[in-house]
Amino acid sequence: MQRQAAVTLRLALPSDLEELRRLAHLDSQVLPEGPHLVAEREGRIDAALSLSGGELIADPFRRTAELSELLRRHAGAADASRPTTGIGAVHRRPRWASA
Repeated sequence: MQRQAAVTLRLALPSDLEELRRLAHLDSQVLPEGPHLVAEREGRIDAALSLSGGELIADPFRRTAELSELLRRHAGAADASRPTTGIGAVHRRPRWASA
C-alpha cells in the first residue's frame, strides 16, 4: 500500500508569490487575486484557491483533485463560521435607486 504525503492547508504568505505565479503558469492561467488558501504537499504548493474570487489553480502534472476539494471545503467551512448576526456581522444597507 502506498503512503500518502501529508497535506498542509494555509494562507499564502508574501514569500509564496513566485511559487503561486509558477503554479498559475503551469495551469495556463493568470494568478487570481488574493488572498489565497494553499495546499502544500512535500514542501511545495500544488494547488491554491483565491478567497476573493473562488478561482482555483493547480499543478496539472500532479494528482490534485483531492487537494482542490479540500481547499474548497475548507474555504466553505471558513465562510460558514463567520458570524451573520451580532458583533462582527456584516450588514449591508439597501441601495436606493436615484431618480
